[in-house]
Amino acid sequence: MRMTKNFKLQIAAKNVDLYKWVTEMTPAEYESFSKGHKAMGSYFENGEFYMVNVENMGNEMIVQHYQLKEHKEDHLRFYSDRTKAYICRWIPAIVGVPWEMKVTPIDNYSCELSCTIGADFPSRLLAFAAWINGFGGFFMRKHLADEGGKFAKDIEKKFNNGRYA
Repeated sequence: MRMTKNFKLQIAAKNVDLYKWVTEMTPAEYESFSKGHKAMGSYFENGEFYMVNVENMGNEMIVQHYQLKEHKEDHLRFYSDRTKAYICRWIPAIVGVPWEMKVTPIDNYSCELSCTIGADFPSRLLAFAAWINGFGGFFMRKHLADEGGKFAKDIEKKFNNGRYA
């Protein structure tokens, strides 16, 4: 299952560097992007970038172990193949979690940030249990709208006239 939401930014796509943005993100910044974000740590190991996030999404506690699989200035693709999710707060499950962000030009002064998240459940039973509990639908859409909108505002601020200008 995948969900994508798009956000318009008032900045030229050529001025945005998603790789710089994500690799320089602080734990405090990450936690400010959603009330469900509880903790974040990131590090480089053997030239590869990793990020560990702890989130509450709806009724579920999730610990994600992301590896940056692909990156360019305008595109990031993370995957956590060992996210620990607690379905209904008591059924532990290892879930695959994709996270992808892409910037697409609209014109010389604006662009669109596309954020995609999802969950790859190991069985249909767990996928169904998560869906019934809202994790596989309602809460994931709500979380994506919340964090994606705040990601977009932060990227726009930092690359327009903030930290990276």
